[in-house]
Amino acid sequence: MKTKHIIPIYMVLNSLGTIVPTILVLGFSITLFEKDSSGISAAYLEPASLLGIGFAGLIGGFFFKRFSSYTIGIGALLCATATLCILSVYNDVNLRICTLTLWALACIMSIEHSNGFAFMSRQIGAHDKPFFFSTFQIFLQCFNVLAPIVAKNLLAMMGFKMLLLLCSGIYILRIIPWQLLRDLGAKEMAVQPSGMLTGFKEIVQNSGLLRITSFRLVSYIATIAYTVSLPILVARMANGNSEVNAQLHSYSMSLMHLGFILSGICGSWILKRRPKCIICFFNISPICIVVASIIAFYVQQPGYLQATALLYGMGLYLFRTAIAIIGQALTQKDKLAHVILVGDAVVKSFAYGIGTLVPFWIVLPPVWGIAHPFVGFVLCSLLSLGMIKPITKIYLASLCKKNSTK
Repeated sequence: MKTKHIIPIYMVLNSLGTIVPTILVLGFSITLFEKDSSGISAAYLEPASLLGIGFAGLIGGFFFKRFSSYTIGIGALLCATATLCILSVYNDVNLRICTLTLWALACIMSIEHSNGFAFMSRQIGAHDKPFFFSTFQIFLQCFNVLAPIVAKNLLAMMGFKMLLLLCSGIYILRIIPWQLLRDLGAKEMAVQPSGMLTGFKEIVQNSGLLRITSFRLVSYIATIAYTVSLPILVARMANGNSEVNAQLHSYSMSLMHLGFILSGICGSWILKRRPKCIICFFNISPICIVVASIIAFYVQQPGYLQATALLYGMGLYLFRTAIAIIGQALTQKDKLAHVILVGDAVVKSFAYGIGTLVPFWIVLPPVWGIAHPFVGFVLCSLLSLGMIKPITKIYLASLCKKNSTK
């Protein structure tokens, strides 16, 4: 089977695999709500995943240096499956087990994602990359629209252990495209001379990548504030009712992914015709995320909270697509996996620091009777707008350079 025929299979199964974190976070949140109806315990689930991604950045270079793309892809998925199977043995689900599981899976799958993303990028021509990466981002969210609602119902009908086995089966299915790409993937070794610090060195030495990483750091203040505080905001509206909590949480997460897809469909259509419109994505994304994050802190009705989830999802699509397209354009192909992994590690480690503080901040009384203590901090994400112009200049210059060398 040719590579161009395998890529759609990879995209579909990879997007199917993204529902596992969604299912687990929702399943853990609903389970923890029974023990802590404030939602504060559930708010620590997202930071655990961020810490796992940060740790992956420290050890990922070791695997990229020594193993082929195929070996990393298969090995990571088998390790993730084993982690879920081990969890299914435990009878008691508490915060410590939940956070440890999410940390381990985030670490493993972050390495797998960076490896697969870089591998697929090498198989696609430069002209097709904007449309491909935009479409790929949509595929990653497709199954997540229904995943929270399905997870809520399956948890009620089958129990948590069956939910874990379902997730294990999904990871097993994700091995299929790697098996189809076995010959090509086994030959493509990650940069052999590179060391564990390759990604860090590349970001520091490349002004474009350094600026993008700074842009992500500042933008992530609002991004993480929304996702971490969502379980607390939902719990407040549920007033101790676990069924209402599960329903509100699942609907909010579904609408978040739906907003991502709706903006993604329009975005892919635009990028297919005008690839340079990716610069507009850069400018709009921080505004959407900041507005959604701040409004969510003050709404009292479930419908308004879910509207902010829709807006947040739209902003998240613009943000991720812009970073993916411009970031890979400024990175050497043989170092892309290292840069993706390290970039995610730096940003998510920073986000972890913010995420651990949000549960404390959001339960404090409002300052001056108008704003929560960290709303001003969330507004700092708008400072990222001042970083966009230098990044786009470097990006456009790199495109001109590539065109002139053809």
